[in-house]
Amino acid sequence: MTPTRWLPRAVTALTAAAFLVYAAAVVGLIRQEEPWATWFYPLAWYPTLLFGELFLIRRRGHGLLLERPRWVLAALAWSVPFWLLFEAVNLRVANWFYVSLPPHPVARWTGIVLSFATVIPAVLVSREVMAAVGVGKSAADPTAPGTVRRHHTYLLQLLGVLFVAFTFTWPTYFFPLVWGAVTLLVDPWVYRRDPARSLLGAVERRHWAPILQLLAGGLVIGFLWELYNVQARGKWIYTVPGLEEVKLFEMPVPGFLGFPVLALDTWAVWNALELAGLVPGRWAGGARLSARARALVVALAVLGSVATAVGMERLTIVSTRPTLAEIVGDEALAARLAELDPFTLLRTDPAEVARRSGADATTVAAWYRTARLATLRGLGVRQARLLQAAGIRDVPELAMSDPLRVAEALGRTDRAGLARARVWIRAAREALARTG
Repeated sequence: MTPTRWLPRAVTALTAAAFLVYAAAVVGLIRQEEPWATWFYPLAWYPTLLFGELFLIRRRGHGLLLERPRWVLAALAWSVPFWLLFEAVNLRVANWFYVSLPPHPVARWTGIVLSFATVIPAVLVSREVMAAVGVGKSAADPTAPGTVRRHHTYLLQLLGVLFVAFTFTWPTYFFPLVWGAVTLLVDPWVYRRDPARSLLGAVERRHWAPILQLLAGGLVIGFLWELYNVQARGKWIYTVPGLEEVKLFEMPVPGFLGFPVLALDTWAVWNALELAGLVPGRWAGGARLSARARALVVALAVLGSVATAVGMERLTIVSTRPTLAEIVGDEALAARLAELDPFTLLRTDPAEVARRSGADATTVAAWYRTARLATLRGLGVRQARLLQAAGIRDVPELAMSDPLRVAEALGRTDRAGLARARVWIRAAREALARTG
């Protein structure tokens, strides 16, 4: 069956499926039910990708994803090491961290991989959507082409190296340079092999449309990424120096400028992958890497991803979703309250919990104190116990604590540790303000 015959049926089925999953995710988030509450981000983002694809099909008769399954699988697969590259940088700059992810490593990393896999498809689809609605349509001046010489491309790559060096040497001041360093390093390589594919080639031809489409698309998907992240249990939280108080969703407002630049980075890397022969489908030209070189790139991507994942487990994934067994410290007691988790526990009458568990009122009150701490902005049970051991027994005491005291209790007093302490102190104060 040809694509023109099966595509309308697929569009109808996928539209229905996308709306059902998206609606279920929203309802599950509102009701704070699992897995929707923890994994709202990917459960909402994959339908959103399909909405973009379906818009393209309706608008121009063909999309980007559905007719090229191998190409799409490659985009999903390469998205993971691509984003993990930025996670590796974050191990040094410590500008964001993750909270309330699933306790079991397999479930945790399945969700992480599925989430990271959306980055390249999101940029590609958003760029096509921007083109379809006419962004940058008249932004060209073909009568005044520029000239890019070979040595210019090497100078740009040298600038990219300096951006990376500054980021790692003085991360507090130069962390924004990482967004754009990838474009400076990769796009000149693309230009030297196929100028028509590169951003630098577009600048040379004064053909601004693809750049404007990427910038606009990057801003849109960045807004959606942050919108879907802010209410989810499993989420990331930013601790950008100097910008902790000026946020839209979880993102410091100036940080939204990074998303358009990330779109340029993504475009440069994706075209490099296609030119290297690491993506099936639309490759054209004579720049394909040798089989040995391609195998080396894949091996480095896998090894780098594994190393970064190990680093994230130690430094970036700060907490896992609390369980009732952790709160009560006794599997048998938790089994008597099997339908409860720490979130629903806090909505249950303590007298009812005492009756069903057989625990005394003092013990139940201690469970509630720990549960309130553990569920506060992803603090987690392990860190709640550390605070309690340091004399910070509940949310009100956390709200009155000094960041250094909290950071010392949690065992990390560097810039990142102090920033995280401020996140939880601020959350405790906001929780008290809401309850009067």
